[in-house]
Amino acid sequence: MPGNLVSYLALALLIPSAQSASTPSPRLEGHYIATAYSQQGTTASGEDTHRHIVAADPAFLPLGTRIKITRAGRYSGEYVVADTGRKIAGRKLDIYIPNVRACRKFGKKRVKVKVIQLGDNTQATTKQADQAVKADVKADVQKNVVGNAATEDDWAAKHRAETKGNAGSTAPSTSTPATNPPNPK
Repeated sequence: MPGNLVSYLALALLIPSAQSASTPSPRLEGHYIATAYSQQGTTASGEDTHRHIVAADPAFLPLGTRIKITRAGRYSGEYVVADTGRKIAGRKLDIYIPNVRACRKFGKKRVKVKVIQLGDNTQATTKQADQAVKADVKADVQKNVVGNAATEDDWAAKHRAETKGNAGSTAPSTSTPATNPPNPK
């Protein structure tokens, strides 16, 4: 019997756990403290800063991880972990918002994070995750869905583009553009 126990333990150590790199650990999900930053440049993953990028502690959320953030007000939506920072340790996030005033207004919030897909700290995975987030956001904006992948800022940008496009038109519009975003999901 002791020999079987030793064999079982050795086998258990050699076989990867049922939790693979793509399956999030429940301890990674939950509440985080979020702040915002607006510094433009290249992130730790090599991506340029843009909407739907967050900085996180790679020991908690590795680079390339896709997450859904809720309870972040107009910035609730889908993000990719593409950056790190020395002040971003533990259960903290820093959301990229390209406007300094909006960052200050965001302040510090207790947000909820759901891991969609766990990254592996590589540039390739981060690039793939970023493309997936952009595709999800684009699909939501086309469907007028806010708060799933797309944020209220995405909807506002679409509305500004539509309004700007209609400004030069002399033909009457067949639809009246909304002034408020659709209700979040």
